[in-house]
Amino acid sequence: MIGWRRWVHLGAILATIVVVYFVVPVSTEYHRTTVARGAVTVLALGLLALGVVRQLKLHVDDTSRRLDGLIVIIVIVMIVFAFGFYSLEQRDPTEFDGLETRLDSLYFTMASAATVGFGDVHAEGQFARGLVLAQMVFNVVFVGTAVALLSSRVKEVASMRAQARTTQRNPK
Repeated sequence: MIGWRRWVHLGAILATIVVVYFVVPVSTEYHRTTVARGAVTVLALGLLALGVVRQLKLHVDDTSRRLDGLIVIIVIVMIVFAFGFYSLEQRDPTEFDGLETRLDSLYFTMASAATVGFGDVHAEGQFARGLVLAQMVFNVVFVGTAVALLSSRVKEVASMRAQARTTQRNPK
C-alpha cells in the first residue's frame, strides 16, 4: 500500500481497536470459569509480549519495513492494559481511586505509559498496584524499545528525504 491508502488503512485498524475496546462487555460477576479466564489472560499477555518482540525484531532486522505493525502493536498493548484496569475496577471498585469509566481507564493507562502520573487516578488495592507494576515493566522493556526504534526510523527517513532533496537541487 502506498500513500494515503496506507494511512487510511492504519487509521481504520487503530479506530477498530479503540471501538472494540469501548464495546466489549465486562462481566462483574464471578463464575466458575474465573480462574480459567485469568489463566487465559496471562497467556494472552505472554502472547502479546511475544508479538511485540517479533515486531521489534522484524523492524531491527529489516530497516526497509513500514512501521505500521509496530504502531498497531503499541496501541493494542495500551488497550489491553486499559481493559484490564477497567475490568478490575468493575469487579472491585476499591482497587482504583478515580477510575470509573473506560475513558478513565484509557486515560490512566496513557498517563502511566507517558510517565506523567497526574495522581487524579491511582491504584489503591494490591492487585491493582501489581497490574500497574506489570504495565510499567512492560512499558520500559517493550514499549520503550519500540518508541526508540520508531524515533530512530523517523530520523533515518527524514535524513534520507533531506539528502534526496539536496541531490535533486544540486545534481552532479
